[in-house]
Amino acid sequence: MSLLEFEKKYWESLDNQQKQLLSLYEEIKSDASISLEERDITKAILLRMKAYYDVQNKIKEFLNKRYLSAASDFFVETIVFYLKIILEIEDIGLEVHSERQIRQKKGAIRPDISVWKNNKVVAIVECKTQLGWNRNKWEEDFKKRETKLKYEFPNAKAFLVVMTLKNWPGFPDNNKKVGKQYFTLSSAWPGNISEDKIDNVIINPIEDLFKKIILYGTTERNTV
Repeated sequence: MSLLEFEKKYWESLDNQQKQLLSLYEEIKSDASISLEERDITKAILLRMKAYYDVQNKIKEFLNKRYLSAASDFFVETIVFYLKIILEIEDIGLEVHSERQIRQKKGAIRPDISVWKNNKVVAIVECKTQLGWNRNKWEEDFKKRETKLKYEFPNAKAFLVVMTLKNWPGFPDNNKKVGKQYFTLSSAWPGNISEDKIDNVIINPIEDLFKKIILYGTTERNTV
């Protein structure tokens, strides 16, 4: 076999990954029992992130890489996947986008995730795997983006989701926005999570965030 014939097998495996994602989406939407009163979505997100890190660690070892491939985009994609399912099930006219500029003009923010109703932003969600690199400025930076959002859409809400508590001190205990506007999904690093003990590491379930987005999308004026 030629080199390209060998390569083609790998190309097909990448294409199958996309096809499996679409198939999973349709199966979950039509057949799975999903409740925002449970924590199954949070568990699914964390376990998918575990699978991602497990694979990337194996690739890193095989190729003698110094660093893992960045997980931030995959984290955003995973949250978008489940938020999109929930919004379609709810059928309240909300649409989720990723990396969409909120206004077509210079200087407008491009949130990790934005939720729209017609041509108006209902909410944005900034996603971080951890805040170790920005442990002292994260809130200042977040509030700047929130201010830019409010300038364009005064009633829109801004949220921050952090995948893990590892490698940074966590949100201050006295911060009243924790669990309402600021969310940390897990106390453990994804690679160290096990399915049978996952309940022990969940801090702020993402279902609580999804419920807020639905609420804000169905009312005209809202407060966090």
